[in-house]
Amino acid sequence: EVGNTVGAVAVDRRGHVAAATSTGGIFYKRPGRVGDSAVIGAGTYADDRSGAASATGLGEAIIRVGLAKGTLDSLRDGRDPMTATRAAIRELRERTGATAGMISVDPLGRVGYACNAPHMPIAYRHAGIARFVSEC
Repeated sequence: EVGNTVGAVAVDRRGHVAAATSTGGIFYKRPGRVGDSAVIGAGTYADDRSGAASATGLGEAIIRVGLAKGTLDSLRDGRDPMTATRAAIRELRERTGATAGMISVDPLGRVGYACNAPHMPIAYRHAGIARFVSEC
C-alpha cells in the first residue's frame, strides 16, 4: 500500500523555478529504504534553465530512470512541459512497468502533467486563474 504524496512546482515572475515533494511513503517498507522524493533528480528536480518537476509513484522505478531530471532535460532540448511530462511517464512504464504521476513547469510558466495510475488529481494556477483536473 502506498501513502499519499503531494508534489508542487512553481515559477516566479523572473522565471526562477522551485519543486517540492512530500511523501506518504510505503507501508511495511524495508528498514533503511529511501524513496524517490529525497533523491534529487528522481522524484524532485528544479533548474532555472529548464524548469521544475515533482513525481510520485513507485520510488525504486522513479529513481532507476531519474524521472524528474530526465523530464527537465527534454525541456532544455526544446519540448514543451506537457509533451515532455507525458513522454517521461510513458518511458517509465515501458522501462519498468511502474505507475507514477508527475507535474512540471518551465521558466515561461507552461504547465505539464501526466500519470498512468488512478486517483491522481492535479490542480494549478496560471495568470491568477485556478484550474483543477480531476484525474490526469
